Amino acid sequence: MGGRLFAMAGGSERHDLAAGLLYAALAPGARRDGCRAFTANRVLRTASDAAYYPDVMVVCGAAAHRQYKDRATVVVEVLSPSTAGVDGREKGVAYAAIPGLRLLLLVDPDHRRIEAVRPVGGRILTREAYGPGRVIATGYGVLDVDELYDTLDRTATTA
Repeated sequence: MGGRLFAMAGGSERHDLAAGLLYAALAPGARRDGCRAFTANRVLRTASDAAYYPDVMVVCGAAAHRQYKDRATVVVEVLSPSTAGVDGREKGVAYAAIPGLRLLLLVDPDHRRIEAVRPVGGRILTREAYGPGRVIATGYGVLDVDELYDTLDRTATTA
């Protein structure tokens, strides 16, 4: 943020699997609506000119630039112990100011907990935690918390 670069190590196995499962859940609905889902290889520039690599994002409309996106309708950050604070605060505030962002998901890969932020007027007014037995309407399909974590638990080979 603010022109600073941060070196990041790779995520845990559960982190990467969760991101892949979330991409797989969102991509068909995004395509159906004429949008595109991306994984962590695409840069998202925010209104404050910060640049991040969200774990998953859905983008609609024409791209402003071939190297980055500047609008997203859904952003997903899979949390890591070392970045959870930054993802929830700094990135959350920066993402909320993106025109057209409808949903930011903060996903804990180790506990059945997804925090949903639905920005209003470029600001975060509420956060809602979703746990076991809950589903989240994304605009590109419904995420079933239990189904996501059951698959993650069956697939991951490390704790």
